[in-house]
Amino acid sequence: MTRSTWKPRLKRSGGPLYAALVDALAADISAGRLRAGDRLPTHRELAATVEASLGTVTRAYAEAERRGLIRSQVGNGTFVRDLTEADPYSPQLDRTRIDLGPTAVPIVPGDLGHLSLAAALTRLGGRADLAALSGYQAHAGSESQREAGARWLGLAGVPASTGEVTVCGGAQHGTLMLLSLLATPEGVLVEDITYPGVLSAAEWLRLPTHPVALDEDGLIPEALAEACRKSGARVLYCTPTNHNPTTAIMPLKRRQALVEVCREFGVTIIENGALAPLVAKAPPPLVALDPGRTYHIGSLSKATLPALRVGFIRAPAEARRALEHAAAATVWSGSPLLNEIASQWISDGTAEALRDARRAEATARQSLAASVLKGHPYIAHATAYFLWMPIPEHRRATELVEQAAARDVLLGPGHLFAARPGHAPNALRVSLGAASSRAELERGLKTLAELLGASSPTPRRMT
Repeated sequence: MTRSTWKPRLKRSGGPLYAALVDALAADISAGRLRAGDRLPTHRELAATVEASLGTVTRAYAEAERRGLIRSQVGNGTFVRDLTEADPYSPQLDRTRIDLGPTAVPIVPGDLGHLSLAAALTRLGGRADLAALSGYQAHAGSESQREAGARWLGLAGVPASTGEVTVCGGAQHGTLMLLSLLATPEGVLVEDITYPGVLSAAEWLRLPTHPVALDEDGLIPEALAEACRKSGARVLYCTPTNHNPTTAIMPLKRRQALVEVCREFGVTIIENGALAPLVAKAPPPLVALDPGRTYHIGSLSKATLPALRVGFIRAPAEARRALEHAAAATVWSGSPLLNEIASQWISDGTAEALRDARRAEATARQSLAASVLKGHPYIAHATAYFLWMPIPEHRRATELVEQAAARDVLLGPGHLFAARPGHAPNALRVSLGAASSRAELERGLKTLAELLGASSPTPRRMT
């Protein structure tokens, strides 16, 4: 065991000092500045370092131990818990291949999210109200869960009150609920290249989709106006922040212009904000620009842990009863256990700590990608889980997908994201999060770089 001279990096906030100490501890563990087995300062040493009372430090250590971050040994001291696992975790179903396809959260062995989940499940098992949490709950979530949802959405700039929030089973469930509630037979307006989940949901509901052209800043307002005139559709589904798959972040002026078009044509907006928490300083969401016509979908799965299938819909207050009916029709009741963990994590700061850890890991993987793929143009931002790579005209994305698969590397072909049948972009979405480690990711990216650098094979002549 090594001795740590840990000095917390405290963030300025209006919360209590003990909570800031726990957040700093979690951040340093996830960033690798503190490692398994490191001895932490004594209560008195840490109190002197941060100029706090002994009681404040004692409360901080107690809370950190409750979250499963540290362990105390009487007479020996306080230590960072061992987060490593004997069997390295991998989100892949097929571990013989390196998967660079899905939008996966970058989870590594000894993940802080796993530790937090284990601690949360232990706490739930000892609660006196476990019987109540084992039954059904209100269709749209309890008041405390909706209050937590409003707080989580607020961290991404979404103005929301408890009465405007509906709890759902993640962003995909929220997508299905809102399309079924808002769309008419004329269908739904979508980005020309978009999140496959909305295309699947629209197909399931037998709704036609009307693609709207994009550029590097996202949806083009003039193209949206033209699509509104031609289609008659009056519902728009879009992702202005951390767009999937291009990672585009729509500038404020473009957002304002987009909202103006929607006002002109009476279009209701469904805003997907599932990946927005990964962007530290994004422009205001569309719902902040026009809360009366915008329904915003937020989620914890991508920013914390995929197993936490909990999302929040912020909608105009008058839509709450209709959303309760939609929730009842699709799942009847969400999981009280998962919803309770989500509420607790939002309240005690665990959700923010995990979000920050995800951002940090995504940044590290983007840096790795920039090094390995140097010389091969692509689009991304620093905290995205993936990158978007247009393929040169003399090559075909499908060809690269097949060649990579032959070398046990899986890629995301552009046609998966095309809203216009037969008009798939010649591009790849390359996931940086699904690989079980940075080393595995590096191997997969090197394979891709080698394939990109190789000459396209000469077609065989038919005889």
